[in-house]
Amino acid sequence: MNALPMLTSIIQAAEDRWLDRLYWHIKDSYKQARLPSHDQDHHLRVWNISKQILRVLVDRCPMDAERIEGVLIAAMFHDLGMVKSHREDHGQLGAEMCRDWFRESGTETPPNLDEILEAIEKHDQKEEGAYPDLLPGQAPAIWSVVSIADDLEAMGAIGVYRYLEIYLRRGIAPDELGSRVLHNAGQRYRKLELACQSFPEVLDPYREQYQYLTTFFERFRDEIKLARNEESIRKEMP
Repeated sequence: MNALPMLTSIIQAAEDRWLDRLYWHIKDSYKQARLPSHDQDHHLRVWNISKQILRVLVDRCPMDAERIEGVLIAAMFHDLGMVKSHREDHGQLGAEMCRDWFRESGTETPPNLDEILEAIEKHDQKEEGAYPDLLPGQAPAIWSVVSIADDLEAMGAIGVYRYLEIYLRRGIAPDELGSRVLHNAGQRYRKLELACQSFPEVLDPYREQYQYLTTFFERFRDEIKLARNEESIRKEMP
């Protein structure tokens, strides 16, 4: 049985209900803190990648409207904590801001709000096996789908921009930046390979983008080292 039409219908209903309202809330929130790499358009990209992941999973993983809607809500809130902090605690702050929004706006609380908040709070954990793997026959965890979507969005040219802006905002020196990014991106990628091993088609479109990201920061790291080595500079200069 092809479950894709059912998924398409549920996503359309969820977007009609949530997308404009949440997008403009995120955009308005980011007026307080200019951070283009993680603003409302980053959240929209993660929302769309989450939909792509659900389309891959739908014929082999059970999922209902509540779970699908929960994935999309968490995707649109996951980095809102960056408004208050650029550090690793932004997930916890984002979960608090999501809970506050539901309370203050008078919006009916989703029955799986706790799972949505968990996904927002923990989405940035990088260690291998941090979130549940995607497995055939099992409903995907909201945390897993949103974390995978966010990690996939960190690849390629967009990933270069994301890493540069946030790491410089965190005060990481240029001569450390390349190595720090490569370590973090490597953790992300290994985590993705483990989580998606039953569904390689989730990761396959992004493998080339990962190579682009790592090649860029390897070259960045090496050129910074070269520039700091006076003897090398003399040998390289005409």
